[in-house]
Amino acid sequence: MERPRPRSLRTRLKHASLFVAIVWALAGSFVAFDLLFLWATDSALANPAALGDRALPEATQQSTACEVTPGEAANQAGPLAAPDAKADAWMLGVHFGSDTQSGGPSRDSTNPQPVSEVERLAARLAVPLPGAFSARLIANAHAEFVTHVEADASGTAHRLAVSYSPEACRIYKLGAFWGYTMWIRVGVPGRRTAMAIPINYYGRQAGLPEQLTRAMVTPASADTSRADRAAEAIALTEAVMKHLAGAQ
Repeated sequence: MERPRPRSLRTRLKHASLFVAIVWALAGSFVAFDLLFLWATDSALANPAALGDRALPEATQQSTACEVTPGEAANQAGPLAAPDAKADAWMLGVHFGSDTQSGGPSRDSTNPQPVSEVERLAARLAVPLPGAFSARLIANAHAEFVTHVEADASGTAHRLAVSYSPEACRIYKLGAFWGYTMWIRVGVPGRRTAMAIPINYYGRQAGLPEQLTRAMVTPASADTSRADRAAEAIALTEAVMKHLAGAQ
C-alpha cells in the first residue's frame, strides 16, 4: 500500500488552529458541573505529579485499550509514518475532546467537503471514529467522559495501538482530555481542571517534556483576556504537536 505523503508541519499547524474560534466561547453545562467537582477536590488536583498513579480514575487504571497482543502485533501497519501518526493521533483526540465540550464538530474551512476534523483525521489514520459522548448524569460529565475514552467502545484508541504503537494510543487519550479541558481553561481561569490527573499521567506515558505537561495542568491566569487564554491554549496544543512530529 502506498503511504500518504506526509503533510508539512506548517499545514498541520494550520489545521490545529482551525478550532480557535470555538474555544472563545464558554460551554455551559459540562463546564459548570466540572466546577462543582473542582470546588470539592481542588487541593487534591493542586499537584497531580506528587499524587502519582494513586489518584488515577479507576477507568484509567483498568483500561486495556492500549495493550496489544502478540497476534495483533502481526496485523497490517497503519498508512502513516510514526511521527505523522503521533501528531495526527494527538489532534484527533484534541478535536474529539473539544467537540464534546462545544456540542458541534470542528471543521476544516479550506476543505470543500463537509467533513469534520475528527472524521478527516480518523480516515487519515485509518482508525474507527471515536464514539459520540453523551453524559448520563450531567453533574458527573467529567468522570463519565474519562470512562468513555478509557472504555474505547469504538476501538479508536486500540486500533491506534495495533496499527502504530501503544504510545500513539496514549497520545490520542491525552489529546482527548486536553481538548475537553481547553473550554474550562479558557472560560474559567484560575481553576484547575478535573482532567489534571489523567493529563499528567498520559503526558508522562507519552514522554512529553515535563514543562509541557506542567503547563497543561496549570490554571490559566485570571489576569489575562479570554482571547489571550485562547491563544495560549492553541500555542500549547501546537507545542505538543511540534514535539510529537519532531518539528519536521
